[in-house]
Amino acid sequence: MPNQHVLQRLVGIQTILKGVHQAGGTMSAATRGHERAAFIDQFLSQALPNPYRFGTGDATDSAGRRSGQLDVVVEYPFAPTLPLGAGNSRLYLAEGVAAVVEVKSDVSSQWNDAVHTAQQLSLLTRTFGATMSMGVHPSPTIPLFVAGYSGWKQLQTVQQYVKARQDIAGVLVIDPGIFVGAPQFGGITATGSWALWGLIASLYWSASSLQATVTNPLQYAS
Repeated sequence: MPNQHVLQRLVGIQTILKGVHQAGGTMSAATRGHERAAFIDQFLSQALPNPYRFGTGDATDSAGRRSGQLDVVVEYPFAPTLPLGAGNSRLYLAEGVAAVVEVKSDVSSQWNDAVHTAQQLSLLTRTFGATMSMGVHPSPTIPLFVAGYSGWKQLQTVQQYVKARQDIAGVLVIDPGIFVGAPQFGGITATGSWALWGLIASLYWSASSLQATVTNPLQYAS
């Protein structure tokens, strides 16, 4: 039987996030930033343990390819990062990025934006040094998840969109509560408030393989 204490907490978080979206009013750059910050502060940073950190910026690989702006970088902080200007954006080494989450106000109307980011990010390759055998092997590409405050209302519709994209690891729709993950990251399907837990479990799945890897920053200078 599902843990009712966990479910109760997820219901509360989902209610808070839905309120953030409803209070945002018309879509604007300020609203997007507020929704992204709330998604990190009210959800991700509360659910994922240390040492994971969350930021925004670009990722690059040792071949010099660059992703473009990423909404939320889930950082596994055992690789250097560099500031980009005076703001909070950073330049991340591909090997230090556990996953990326693109946060959308309405994932159905902004799907093409998410696909464009996924296509750019998929060009980057993570190159690891020695890898300890722990039964899990890291993907050479960076997993990208899409989280929409609103969007499609049917589970089957979300499943079709995820199935059609090899470069998107999963999709969360906060309202009404749908999560569909790609098979290589657990293949989790969840509805209602458990959809939030589906994203957390998939992020944890995608990040766990990095615990067995060694990153070599010198490859970026050679």
